[in-house]
Amino acid sequence: MTQFICKDCLTFLNSEQKSKLNLKFRSPDRQVMPHDLAVSLGIKLSQANAIIVVLNSSGLCNSRLLIYHNCSEPHVGSIPFGVGFPTLPWECPECGAHLENYNEMSFGIILLTKENIEFI
Repeated sequence: MTQFICKDCLTFLNSEQKSKLNLKFRSPDRQVMPHDLAVSLGIKLSQANAIIVVLNSSGLCNSRLLIYHNCSEPHVGSIPFGVGFPTLPWECPECGAHLENYNEMSFGIILLTKENIEFI
């Protein structure tokens, strides 16, 4: 289990929230989305996004940018988080539409854990 010290970068977390994070991240190969963190910890969505970005940048987890298109409810693609947005024109793998701009697209983030993490 890897320990992650929150005092320098996730100062908004209290001890109860860290305990909840420990339960959520006690096993590897988990997938976590920002809205799940926000609801389970009782924090703002921006704070949940901060947790994901910090864990991704620390190398403890990988994050993916999820790509949504108007043709489908679930995401239709993903790319590594941090490399930017998909290159245009982009072809939707679900419906085959050729998109010239981002107007018909939306994006989300998902965190993929590599190992157990203990938040301190």
